[in-house]
Amino acid sequence: MPKPRYDEEKDETRHAAASEEYCEDMADTYGWTLKQAELVATHVLPVDCVFDGYCEFPPSRIDLTQGDYFKEEKEDA
Repeated sequence: MPKPRYDEEKDETRHAAASEEYCEDMADTYGWTLKQAELVATHVLPVDCVFDGYCEFPPSRIDLTQGDYFKEEKEDA
């Protein structure tokens, strides 16, 4: 069973990554403190980046409120 993203008891946040290098990139980009990188039993994103405190990505700059992104254009047959 995967560990929760934010652990209140330990005051740490986990984010999955492809490698330890990507954990370091996340820490640098968002100003987070990387505690450690742990290997996990998955091949898709095999590393859990463990950051100190509550760390969430900033909101996306894409405005999805218009709904245009999920509509398919249908051609007349």
